[in-house]
Amino acid sequence: MKKIVYITLLLLMACEIPTESYENPLDVEAAGDNGIETPALVFFPDEITVTSGATFTVFVYGLMFDNLAGSSIQVEFDKNRVQVSSVIKGDIFVDSQNEPIFFTELNNENGLINITTSFLGSDSTAIDVTGSIAQLTFTTVATGASTLTFGSQCEMVNPDDEALEIKGFGEVSITTN
Repeated sequence: MKKIVYITLLLLMACEIPTESYENPLDVEAAGDNGIETPALVFFPDEITVTSGATFTVFVYGLMFDNLAGSSIQVEFDKNRVQVSSVIKGDIFVDSQNEPIFFTELNNENGLINITTSFLGSDSTAIDVTGSIAQLTFTTVATGASTLTFGSQCEMVNPDDEALEIKGFGEVSITTN
C-alpha cells in the first residue's frame, strides 16, 4: 500500500499542469484593449523574462494594413542588455506568385535594426493584410529591464510609394535575470 502511495505522489509531483494561452498576436480586439489602434506595428510576445546569456525570439507584425506594397521598419533595443543574433523574413509579402525583397541592417553598437521588405516586380502589386514582417532573435548580455520599440523611421507604403498611416505601435518589455 505504501508503494502505491509513493508512486502516486511521485507521479503527481512529476506532472506539470499545462496552462492554456489565448494570446494571439493578430487579435485586433486585444491590441485595442492594450491601447494600440490599427493599422499598427506590434511585437509578439510583448513581455519576456529570460536569464542572462539566453536567446529569445520576437516576431514583428503588421496589423490591418490596406493596399500595402512595402515596409521600412526600425527597431530600437538596449545595446547594453541585448544583442541581435538573427533577423529572418516574415511571410507578409510571400504569396504563390511573388518572393519579396528583404534587406536588413543590424547595428548592435547603436541598438538598431533596419528592415526593408516589399514585393519584387509589378508596381501595382499590393495587399490588404495582417501578417509577419520579420522574426528577430536576440541574446541577452546583461541583467536588468529593457524594451524593444519601433523607431521613428518606420514606414508602410502603397504601390505608389505613398506612406500609409500607422496609428499604433507596440513594444516588448524584457526582464533579464
